[in-house]
Amino acid sequence: MANTLLIIEDDDTLRLTLGDFLRRQGFEVDLAATGAEGLAHARARRHEMVLLDIRLPDINGLEIIAGLREIDDEALVITMTAYPEVRTAVAALKAGAYDYINKPFDLEDLAGLIGRAVETRSLRREVAWRRAQSNVCETDGLVGDSAAFRELLRVTQRIAAAPHVPVLIHGESGSGKERVARAIHCQSPRSGGPWVTLNCSALPEGLMESELFGHEKGAFTDAKQLKRGLLELADGGTLFLDEIGDLSLALQPKLLRVLETQSFRRLGGSREIQVDVRFVAATHRKLPEMVRAGSFREDLYYRLNVGSIEVPALRERREDIPDLARHFVAEAVRATGTGPVALTRDIEYLLVNYAWPGNIRELRNVLERAVILADRGVIEAAQLPLEISNAVAPAPTFGPVPADTTRLSLAVAEAAHIRFVLAQCAGNKTRAAEILGITRATLRSKLKEIGEPDSA
Repeated sequence: MANTLLIIEDDDTLRLTLGDFLRRQGFEVDLAATGAEGLAHARARRHEMVLLDIRLPDINGLEIIAGLREIDDEALVITMTAYPEVRTAVAALKAGAYDYINKPFDLEDLAGLIGRAVETRSLRREVAWRRAQSNVCETDGLVGDSAAFRELLRVTQRIAAAPHVPVLIHGESGSGKERVARAIHCQSPRSGGPWVTLNCSALPEGLMESELFGHEKGAFTDAKQLKRGLLELADGGTLFLDEIGDLSLALQPKLLRVLETQSFRRLGGSREIQVDVRFVAATHRKLPEMVRAGSFREDLYYRLNVGSIEVPALRERREDIPDLARHFVAEAVRATGTGPVALTRDIEYLLVNYAWPGNIRELRNVLERAVILADRGVIEAAQLPLEISNAVAPAPTFGPVPADTTRLSLAVAEAAHIRFVLAQCAGNKTRAAEILGITRATLRSKLKEIGEPDSA
Protein backbone atom coordinates (compact mmCIF):
# COMPACT_ATOMS: atom_id res chain seq x y z
CA MET A 1 0.00 0.00 0.00
CA ALA A 2 1.33 3.45 -0.92
CA ASN A 3 2.08 6.01 1.80
CA THR A 4 -1.10 8.10 1.79
CA LEU A 5 -1.31 11.32 3.79
CA LEU A 6 -4.17 13.72 4.55
CA ILE A 7 -3.52 17.40 5.35
CA ILE A 8 -6.32 19.26 7.16
CA GLU A 9 -5.28 22.94 7.31
CA ASP A 10 -7.37 26.10 6.78
CA ASP A 11 -4.41 28.30 5.77
CA ASP A 12 -4.37 28.01 1.97
CA THR A 13 -0.69 28.88 1.52
CA LEU A 14 0.53 26.46 4.19
CA ARG A 15 -1.78 23.69 3.00
CA LEU A 16 -0.54 23.91 -0.61
CA THR A 17 3.09 24.27 0.46
CA LEU A 18 2.90 21.18 2.67
CA GLY A 19 1.14 19.26 -0.08
CA ASP A 20 3.84 20.01 -2.66
CA PHE A 21 6.65 19.24 -0.21
CA LEU A 22 5.23 15.90 0.91
CA ARG A 23 4.44 14.77 -2.61
CA ARG A 24 8.13 15.25 -3.37
CA GLN A 25 8.84 13.01 -0.37
CA GLY A 26 6.89 10.21 -2.07
CA PHE A 27 3.48 10.54 -0.38
CA GLU A 28 0.08 10.45 -2.04
CA VAL A 29 -1.52 13.58 -0.56
CA ASP A 30 -5.14 14.68 -0.08
CA LEU A 31 -5.90 18.26 1.02
CA ALA A 32 -8.77 19.59 3.14
CA ALA A 33 -9.49 23.17 4.28
CA THR A 34 -12.02 22.29 7.00
CA GLY A 35 -12.63 19.57 9.56
CA ALA A 36 -15.75 18.38 7.76
CA GLU A 37 -13.90 18.14 4.46
CA GLY A 38 -11.06 16.26 6.16
CA LEU A 39 -13.41 13.67 7.71
CA ALA A 40 -15.08 13.21 4.32
CA HIS A 41 -11.66 12.47 2.76
CA ALA A 42 -10.93 10.00 5.58
CA ARG A 43 -14.18 8.15 4.92
CA ALA A 44 -13.54 8.00 1.18
CA ARG A 45 -9.94 6.75 1.34
CA ARG A 46 -7.63 5.10 3.82
CA HIS A 47 -4.72 7.31 4.94
CA GLU A 48 -1.57 6.15 6.66
CA MET A 49 -1.08 9.53 8.29
CA VAL A 50 -2.95 12.80 8.97
CA LEU A 51 -1.47 16.29 9.47
CA LEU A 52 -4.12 18.19 11.43
CA ASP A 53 -4.37 21.84 12.32
CA ILE A 54 -5.67 21.73 15.88
CA ARG A 55 -7.68 24.95 15.41
CA LEU A 56 -10.08 24.95 12.49
CA PRO A 57 -13.05 27.21 11.72
CA ASP A 58 -15.74 24.53 11.85
CA ILE A 59 -14.81 21.62 14.17
CA ASN A 60 -12.55 21.45 17.21
CA GLY A 61 -9.33 19.56 16.48
CA LEU A 62 -9.85 17.13 19.39
CA GLU A 63 -13.25 16.18 17.98
CA ILE A 64 -11.63 15.59 14.59
CA ILE A 65 -9.07 13.26 16.18
CA ALA A 66 -11.90 11.27 17.76
CA GLY A 67 -13.70 11.14 14.40
CA LEU A 68 -10.55 10.01 12.59
CA ARG A 69 -9.98 7.22 15.12
CA GLU A 70 -13.54 5.98 14.63
CA ILE A 71 -12.96 5.84 10.88
CA ASP A 72 -9.49 4.28 11.03
CA ASP A 73 -7.79 3.70 14.36
CA GLU A 74 -4.46 2.82 12.69
CA ALA A 75 -3.94 6.23 11.04
CA LEU A 76 -1.21 8.24 12.79
CA VAL A 77 -2.27 11.82 13.52
CA ILE A 78 0.27 14.65 13.88
CA THR A 79 -1.26 17.89 15.13
CA MET A 80 -0.06 21.36 14.13
CA THR A 81 -0.75 24.34 16.34
CA ALA A 82 0.26 27.98 16.54
CA TYR A 83 -0.59 27.93 20.24
CA PRO A 84 2.22 26.01 21.90
CA GLU A 85 0.40 25.39 25.15
CA VAL A 86 1.38 22.24 27.00
CA ARG A 87 -2.20 21.41 27.87
CA THR A 88 -3.25 21.61 24.19
CA ALA A 89 -0.51 19.16 23.18
CA VAL A 90 -1.29 16.80 26.07
CA ALA A 91 -5.01 16.86 25.24
CA ALA A 92 -4.24 15.97 21.61
CA LEU A 93 -2.01 13.07 22.68
CA LYS A 94 -4.66 11.81 25.11
CA ALA A 95 -7.23 11.99 22.32
CA GLY A 96 -5.08 9.63 20.26
CA ALA A 97 -2.62 11.82 18.32
CA TYR A 98 0.81 10.34 17.62
CA ASP A 99 2.72 13.62 18.18
CA TYR A 100 2.50 17.38 17.63
CA ILE A 101 4.58 20.18 16.07
CA ASN A 102 4.41 23.91 16.81
CA LYS A 103 3.93 26.54 14.12
CA PRO A 104 5.98 27.98 12.59
CA PHE A 105 8.15 24.96 11.87
CA ASP A 106 10.90 24.05 9.44
CA LEU A 107 9.88 21.64 6.69
CA GLU A 108 12.88 19.43 7.41
CA ASP A 109 11.81 19.16 11.06
CA LEU A 110 8.38 18.09 9.88
CA ALA A 111 9.95 15.54 7.53
CA GLY A 112 11.93 14.10 10.44
CA LEU A 113 8.80 13.80 12.57
CA ILE A 114 6.90 12.11 9.73
CA GLY A 115 9.82 9.73 9.18
CA ARG A 116 9.67 8.66 12.82
CA ALA A 117 5.91 8.19 12.51
CA VAL A 118 6.37 5.99 9.42
CA GLU A 119 8.93 3.89 11.31
CA THR A 120 6.55 3.59 14.27
CA ARG A 121 3.75 2.42 11.99
CA SER A 122 6.03 -0.18 10.39
CA LEU A 123 7.16 -1.49 13.78
CA ARG A 124 3.58 -1.75 15.01
CA ARG A 125 2.61 -3.75 11.96
CA GLU A 126 5.62 -6.01 12.29
CA VAL A 127 4.83 -6.73 15.95
CA ALA A 128 1.17 -7.43 15.11
CA TRP A 129 2.22 -9.69 12.26
CA ARG A 130 4.72 -11.63 14.38
CA ARG A 131 2.08 -12.21 17.03
CA ALA A 132 -0.34 -13.46 14.39
CA GLN A 133 2.20 -15.73 12.72
CA SER A 134 2.79 -17.99 15.75
CA ASN A 135 5.83 -19.52 14.00
CA VAL A 136 3.69 -20.54 11.04
CA CYS A 137 6.77 -20.98 8.83
CA GLU A 138 8.99 -22.62 11.42
CA THR A 139 8.15 -25.96 9.79
CA ASP A 140 5.75 -26.73 7.00
CA GLY A 141 4.95 -30.19 8.37
CA LEU A 142 5.22 -31.81 4.95
CA VAL A 143 6.86 -35.22 5.30
CA GLY A 144 7.37 -38.00 2.79
CA ASP A 145 9.40 -39.33 -0.12
CA SER A 146 6.87 -41.18 -2.28
CA ALA A 147 6.44 -40.38 -5.96
CA ALA A 148 2.99 -38.90 -5.25
CA PHE A 149 4.41 -36.73 -2.47
CA ARG A 150 7.36 -35.52 -4.57
CA GLU A 151 4.95 -34.49 -7.33
CA LEU A 152 2.84 -32.61 -4.75
CA LEU A 153 5.94 -30.73 -3.58
CA ARG A 154 6.96 -29.90 -7.15
CA VAL A 155 3.56 -28.39 -8.00
CA THR A 156 3.39 -26.56 -4.68
CA GLN A 157 6.79 -24.93 -5.21
CA ARG A 158 5.93 -23.86 -8.75
CA ILE A 159 2.64 -22.27 -7.67
CA ALA A 160 4.19 -20.65 -4.59
CA ALA A 161 6.61 -18.74 -6.83
CA ALA A 162 3.68 -16.87 -8.46
CA PRO A 163 2.55 -14.70 -5.50
CA HIS A 164 -0.60 -13.23 -7.08
CA VAL A 165 -2.12 -16.44 -8.46
CA PRO A 166 -5.22 -17.71 -6.59
CA VAL A 167 -4.97 -21.36 -5.58
CA LEU A 168 -7.60 -24.06 -5.08
CA ILE A 169 -6.50 -27.15 -3.14
CA HIS A 170 -8.58 -30.33 -3.51
CA GLY A 171 -8.36 -33.37 -1.27
CA GLU A 172 -10.14 -35.61 1.19
CA SER A 173 -10.77 -34.45 4.75
CA GLY A 174 -7.64 -34.79 6.85
CA SER A 175 -5.30 -35.21 3.88
CA GLY A 176 -3.16 -32.18 4.77
CA LYS A 177 -4.64 -29.40 2.64
CA GLU A 178 -3.92 -26.68 5.21
CA ARG A 179 -0.29 -27.76 5.48
CA VAL A 180 0.03 -27.49 1.71
CA ALA A 181 -1.59 -24.03 1.82
CA ARG A 182 0.82 -22.93 4.53
CA ALA A 183 3.75 -24.25 2.49
CA ILE A 184 2.59 -22.13 -0.47
CA HIS A 185 2.66 -19.05 1.77
CA CYS A 186 6.01 -19.90 3.37
CA GLN A 187 7.75 -20.64 0.07
CA SER A 188 6.37 -17.55 -1.69
CA PRO A 189 7.60 -13.94 -1.81
CA ARG A 190 4.72 -13.24 0.62
CA SER A 191 6.30 -15.28 3.42
CA GLY A 192 7.19 -12.05 5.25
CA GLY A 193 3.52 -10.99 5.28
CA PRO A 194 0.55 -12.15 7.33
CA TRP A 195 -0.89 -15.67 7.19
CA VAL A 196 -4.61 -15.45 7.96
CA THR A 197 -7.11 -18.33 7.98
CA LEU A 198 -10.91 -18.55 7.83
CA ASN A 199 -12.96 -21.73 7.99
CA CYS A 200 -15.97 -21.14 5.75
CA SER A 201 -18.03 -23.81 7.49
CA ALA A 202 -17.44 -22.55 11.03
CA LEU A 203 -19.70 -19.46 11.14
CA PRO A 204 -23.23 -18.53 10.07
CA GLU A 205 -23.54 -16.29 7.00
CA GLY A 206 -24.03 -12.99 8.89
CA LEU A 207 -20.99 -13.48 11.13
CA MET A 208 -18.94 -14.79 8.21
CA GLU A 209 -19.45 -11.57 6.26
CA SER A 210 -18.42 -9.42 9.23
CA GLU A 211 -15.41 -11.65 9.90
CA LEU A 212 -14.24 -11.43 6.29
CA PHE A 213 -14.97 -7.77 5.47
CA GLY A 214 -15.09 -6.16 8.91
CA HIS A 215 -17.67 -3.53 9.86
CA GLU A 216 -17.99 0.14 10.72
CA LYS A 217 -19.15 1.31 14.12
CA GLY A 218 -22.96 1.26 14.15
CA ALA A 219 -23.23 -0.96 11.05
CA PHE A 220 -25.65 -3.15 13.00
CA THR A 221 -27.04 -3.37 16.53
CA ASP A 222 -24.01 -5.01 18.17
CA ALA A 223 -21.38 -3.07 16.19
CA LYS A 224 -20.12 -1.00 19.13
CA GLN A 225 -16.84 -0.15 17.43
CA LEU A 226 -15.00 -0.43 14.14
CA LYS A 227 -13.75 -3.91 13.35
CA ARG A 228 -11.15 -4.76 10.71
CA GLY A 229 -11.95 -7.89 8.73
CA LEU A 230 -9.59 -10.69 7.83
CA LEU A 231 -9.12 -9.20 4.36
CA GLU A 232 -7.48 -6.13 5.91
CA LEU A 233 -5.45 -8.22 8.34
CA ALA A 234 -4.14 -10.31 5.44
CA ASP A 235 -2.97 -7.26 3.44
CA GLY A 236 0.46 -8.04 1.98
CA GLY A 237 0.14 -11.74 2.78
CA THR A 238 -2.06 -14.78 2.27
CA LEU A 239 -5.70 -15.45 3.18
CA PHE A 240 -6.52 -19.15 3.47
CA LEU A 241 -10.20 -19.99 3.00
CA ASP A 242 -10.71 -23.51 4.29
CA GLU A 243 -13.77 -25.49 3.15
CA ILE A 244 -14.62 -22.92 0.48
CA GLY A 245 -17.36 -25.27 -0.76
CA ASP A 246 -19.39 -24.34 2.33
CA LEU A 247 -19.39 -20.60 1.57
CA SER A 248 -22.97 -19.37 1.12
CA LEU A 249 -24.25 -18.42 -2.32
CA ALA A 250 -24.94 -14.90 -1.02
CA LEU A 251 -21.28 -14.34 -0.11
CA GLN A 252 -19.78 -15.94 -3.20
CA PRO A 253 -20.25 -12.93 -5.55
CA LYS A 254 -18.82 -10.61 -2.88
CA LEU A 255 -15.72 -12.78 -2.59
CA LEU A 256 -15.45 -12.91 -6.40
CA ARG A 257 -15.42 -9.10 -6.53
CA VAL A 258 -12.51 -8.96 -4.05
CA LEU A 259 -10.62 -11.55 -6.06
CA GLU A 260 -11.03 -9.48 -9.21
CA THR A 261 -10.52 -5.95 -7.82
CA GLN A 262 -8.51 -6.50 -4.61
CA SER A 263 -10.87 -3.99 -2.97
CA PHE A 264 -13.95 -4.09 -0.76
CA ARG A 265 -16.04 -2.12 1.73
CA ARG A 266 -16.61 -2.91 5.37
CA LEU A 267 -20.19 -3.61 6.41
CA GLY A 268 -21.92 -0.27 6.85
CA GLY A 269 -19.06 1.55 5.12
CA SER A 270 -18.86 3.59 1.94
CA ARG A 271 -15.07 3.78 1.68
CA GLU A 272 -13.36 1.45 -0.80
CA ILE A 273 -10.43 -0.32 0.89
CA GLN A 274 -7.61 -1.52 -1.34
CA VAL A 275 -5.61 -4.59 -0.33
CA ASP A 276 -2.92 -6.86 -1.74
CA VAL A 277 -3.91 -10.39 -0.77
CA ARG A 278 -3.22 -13.81 -2.20
CA PHE A 279 -6.19 -16.17 -1.91
CA VAL A 280 -5.65 -19.85 -1.22
CA ALA A 281 -8.80 -21.96 -0.84
CA ALA A 282 -9.31 -25.62 0.01
CA THR A 283 -12.19 -28.06 -0.11
CA HIS A 284 -12.98 -31.75 0.24
CA ARG A 285 -16.11 -31.27 -1.87
CA LYS A 286 -16.40 -31.90 -5.61
CA LEU A 287 -16.80 -28.30 -6.76
CA PRO A 288 -17.46 -29.12 -10.45
CA GLU A 289 -20.46 -31.17 -9.32
CA MET A 290 -21.60 -28.31 -7.10
CA VAL A 291 -21.29 -25.92 -10.05
CA ARG A 292 -23.50 -28.19 -12.15
CA ALA A 293 -26.00 -28.39 -9.28
CA GLY A 294 -26.07 -24.60 -8.92
CA SER A 295 -24.75 -24.55 -5.34
CA PHE A 296 -21.37 -23.00 -6.26
CA ARG A 297 -20.78 -20.17 -8.72
CA GLU A 298 -19.00 -21.20 -11.89
CA ASP A 299 -17.17 -17.85 -12.22
CA LEU A 300 -15.85 -18.08 -8.65
CA TYR A 301 -14.73 -21.67 -9.22
CA TYR A 302 -12.72 -20.77 -12.32
CA ARG A 303 -11.29 -17.64 -10.66
CA LEU A 304 -10.00 -19.66 -7.69
CA ASN A 305 -8.86 -22.65 -9.72
CA VAL A 306 -6.05 -20.80 -11.54
CA GLY A 307 -3.51 -22.70 -9.46
CA SER A 308 -4.94 -26.18 -8.86
CA ILE A 309 -3.44 -28.71 -6.45
CA GLU A 310 -4.70 -32.22 -5.70
CA VAL A 311 -3.53 -33.60 -2.35
CA PRO A 312 -3.36 -37.42 -2.45
CA ALA A 313 -5.11 -39.47 0.21
CA LEU A 314 -2.81 -41.23 2.66
CA ARG A 315 -3.73 -44.66 1.22
CA GLU A 316 -2.28 -43.42 -2.09
CA ARG A 317 1.13 -42.78 -0.51
CA ARG A 318 1.48 -45.66 1.95
CA GLU A 319 5.27 -45.69 1.70
CA ASP A 320 5.27 -42.28 3.46
CA ILE A 321 3.43 -43.63 6.52
CA PRO A 322 6.54 -44.73 8.51
CA ASP A 323 8.18 -41.30 8.08
CA LEU A 324 4.94 -39.52 8.95
CA ALA A 325 4.45 -41.77 11.97
CA ARG A 326 7.90 -41.00 13.36
CA HIS A 327 7.31 -37.30 12.72
CA PHE A 328 4.01 -37.29 14.63
CA VAL A 329 5.46 -39.35 17.49
CA ALA A 330 8.26 -36.79 17.85
CA GLU A 331 5.69 -33.96 17.80
CA ALA A 332 3.59 -35.69 20.47
CA VAL A 333 6.64 -36.32 22.66
CA ARG A 334 7.54 -32.61 22.52
CA ALA A 335 3.95 -31.56 23.23
CA THR A 336 3.40 -33.94 26.17
CA GLY A 337 6.88 -33.72 27.66
CA THR A 338 7.20 -37.51 27.88
CA GLY A 339 10.45 -39.35 27.40
CA PRO A 340 11.51 -40.83 24.06
CA VAL A 341 8.92 -43.15 22.50
CA ALA A 342 9.91 -45.69 19.84
CA LEU A 343 7.98 -47.22 16.94
CA THR A 344 8.77 -50.87 16.24
CA ARG A 345 8.72 -52.23 12.72
CA ASP A 346 5.74 -54.41 13.66
CA ILE A 347 3.76 -51.30 14.54
CA GLU A 348 4.90 -49.59 11.35
CA TYR A 349 3.67 -52.64 9.44
CA LEU A 350 0.22 -52.32 11.05
CA LEU A 351 0.11 -48.60 10.25
CA VAL A 352 1.10 -49.13 6.62
CA ASN A 353 -1.62 -51.74 6.10
CA TYR A 354 -4.51 -49.77 7.58
CA ALA A 355 -6.78 -47.87 5.15
CA TRP A 356 -6.74 -44.52 7.05
CA PRO A 357 -10.16 -43.13 6.04
CA GLY A 358 -9.37 -40.05 8.13
CA ASN A 359 -6.01 -39.64 6.36
CA ILE A 360 -3.11 -37.77 7.99
CA ARG A 361 -5.33 -36.22 10.66
CA GLU A 362 -6.39 -39.68 11.83
CA LEU A 363 -2.78 -40.93 11.85
CA ARG A 364 -1.68 -37.96 13.96
CA ASN A 365 -4.52 -38.42 16.46
CA VAL A 366 -3.87 -42.16 16.79
CA LEU A 367 -0.18 -41.61 17.49
CA GLU A 368 -0.76 -38.77 19.95
CA ARG A 369 -2.98 -41.12 21.95
CA ALA A 370 -0.46 -43.96 21.66
CA VAL A 371 2.38 -41.75 22.94
CA ILE A 372 0.31 -40.82 25.99
CA LEU A 373 -0.48 -44.50 26.70
CA ALA A 374 3.05 -45.83 26.03
CA ASP A 375 4.45 -46.74 29.44
CA ARG A 376 7.75 -48.42 28.50
CA GLY A 377 8.98 -46.02 25.85
CA VAL A 378 7.62 -48.22 23.06
CA ILE A 379 4.26 -48.06 21.25
CA GLU A 380 2.58 -51.47 21.30
CA ALA A 381 -0.35 -52.87 19.35
CA ALA A 382 -2.57 -52.72 22.45
CA GLN A 383 -2.24 -48.91 22.41
CA LEU A 384 -3.68 -48.67 18.88
CA PRO A 385 -7.40 -48.74 18.01
CA LEU A 386 -8.70 -52.25 17.37
CA GLU A 387 -9.47 -51.50 13.73
CA ILE A 388 -5.73 -50.91 13.23
CA SER A 389 -4.22 -53.58 15.48
CA ASN A 390 -6.62 -56.19 14.03
CA ALA A 391 -6.18 -55.05 10.44
CA VAL A 392 -5.37 -57.83 8.00
CA ALA A 393 -3.00 -56.98 5.19
CA PRO A 394 -4.62 -57.17 1.76
CA ALA A 395 -3.79 -60.30 -0.18
CA PRO A 396 -0.84 -59.88 -2.53
CA THR A 397 -1.79 -59.64 -6.17
CA PHE A 398 1.33 -61.42 -7.44
CA GLY A 399 0.86 -65.02 -8.57
CA PRO A 400 -1.56 -67.69 -7.40
CA VAL A 401 -1.90 -68.41 -3.67
CA PRO A 402 -2.66 -72.01 -2.67
CA ALA A 403 -6.11 -72.51 -1.17
CA ASP A 404 -4.58 -74.08 1.94
CA THR A 405 -2.17 -71.34 3.06
CA THR A 406 -1.08 -73.43 6.06
CA ARG A 407 0.86 -75.62 3.63
CA LEU A 408 3.03 -72.71 2.36
CA SER A 409 6.73 -73.35 2.89
CA LEU A 410 8.76 -70.78 4.82
CA ALA A 411 10.65 -69.84 1.64
CA VAL A 412 7.44 -69.24 -0.32
CA ALA A 413 5.86 -67.25 2.56
CA GLU A 414 9.01 -65.14 2.87
CA ALA A 415 9.11 -64.47 -0.85
CA ALA A 416 5.43 -63.49 -0.86
CA HIS A 417 5.96 -61.15 2.09
CA ILE A 418 9.00 -59.50 0.51
CA ARG A 419 7.10 -58.93 -2.72
CA PHE A 420 4.12 -57.53 -0.82
CA VAL A 421 6.17 -55.07 1.24
CA LEU A 422 8.12 -53.96 -1.83
CA ALA A 423 4.84 -53.35 -3.69
CA GLN A 424 3.49 -51.32 -0.78
CA CYS A 425 6.64 -49.21 -0.91
CA ALA A 426 6.23 -48.62 -4.66
CA GLY A 427 9.57 -50.29 -5.32
CA ASN A 428 11.50 -48.18 -2.76
CA LYS A 429 14.07 -50.76 -1.60
CA THR A 430 15.46 -48.58 1.21
CA ARG A 431 12.02 -48.23 2.79
CA ALA A 432 11.14 -51.90 2.17
CA ALA A 433 14.39 -52.98 3.83
CA GLU A 434 13.60 -50.83 6.88
CA ILE A 435 10.13 -52.36 7.24
CA LEU A 436 11.50 -55.88 6.77
CA GLY A 437 14.24 -55.26 9.33
CA ILE A 438 17.10 -56.09 6.98
CA THR A 439 19.78 -54.13 5.16
CA ARG A 440 19.31 -52.95 1.60
CA ALA A 441 22.12 -55.28 0.49
CA THR A 442 20.36 -58.25 2.12
CA LEU A 443 17.11 -57.30 0.39
CA ARG A 444 18.86 -57.19 -2.98
CA SER A 445 20.35 -60.61 -2.30
CA LYS A 446 16.92 -62.06 -1.39
CA LEU A 447 15.35 -60.52 -4.48
CA LYS A 448 17.98 -62.29 -6.57
CA GLU A 449 17.20 -65.56 -4.78
CA ILE A 450 13.46 -65.35 -5.49
CA GLY A 451 14.02 -64.33 -9.14
CA GLU A 452 12.89 -60.72 -8.88
CA PRO A 453 14.71 -58.19 -11.08
CA ASP A 454 16.93 -55.78 -9.15
CA SER A 455 16.56 -52.38 -10.81
CA ALA A 456 18.68 -50.33 -8.41
